Amino acid sequence: MAEKKTEQFYTPPPKLGKWEGFRIFLWNSETSQFLGRTGASWAKILLFYVLFYSGLIGFFVAMIAVFYQTIDAKIPKWQQDKSLIGNNPGLGFRPMPPEVNVESTLIWYRANDENNFKYWTEELDKFLAVYKNPGIEPSEGKNTMQCSFDNYPTSDKVCYVDPKDWGTCSSANHYSYHKSAPCIFLKLNK
Repeated sequence: MAEKKTEQFYTPPPKLGKWEGFRIFLWNSETSQFLGRTGASWAKILLFYVLFYSGLIGFFVAMIAVFYQTIDAKIPKWQQDKSLIGNNPGLGFRPMPPEVNVESTLIWYRANDENNFKYWTEELDKFLAVYKNPGIEPSEGKNTMQCSFDNYPTSDKVCYVDPKDWGTCSSANHYSYHKSAPCIFLKLNK
C-alpha cells in the first residue's frame, strides 16, 4: 500500500517585528517575492499596463485625428443661424475690470490721479498692441491692407486701422481718462 499521508494543520506564520516584517515584504528570499509579487507576476502586470496605456493613447490619437479632419482652419463650420450665437453677435468691451472684481463691469477711477487710472490705460494698451504693431500677431500683419471707400478689403484680408488717428482715444492722450471722459472700445464677435 501507498504510504499514508500525514495530516497537516495550519500553522500561523511566526510573529515578526515591524522592521523584520517590512524587510520580508521588500524581499522574501523563501518565495523570491519582491513587494509581495514574483518576477513573473510583475512582468504580467507591466505587460498589461504597457498594452492598456498604448491602446488608450492610440485611441486618443485616432480621435484627435478624426476631430482635426472635420475642422477648417480658415472658415468656421457653423455660421450664422447654424452657430450657437445665431445671427446675434456677441458684444464685448475693453478695458476689462481687474480679475479680483470680474463680476463688475464698472470702470471706476479718480481722474486727477494718474496712478489711479493707470490700470485702465495699460489694459487698453495691451488690447490695442496688435493695432500699433501688427507684426506681433501670428499672421504678422500680412492679413491687413490699406482700405478706403473705393478700395474694399478682399475676403481674406482686413483693413489696417491706425490708432494714432483716433484723436483723444489714443494712448498719447491717456484715452481721455485724465479728462473724466474715458474711452471704451466695443467689439463684436461674430
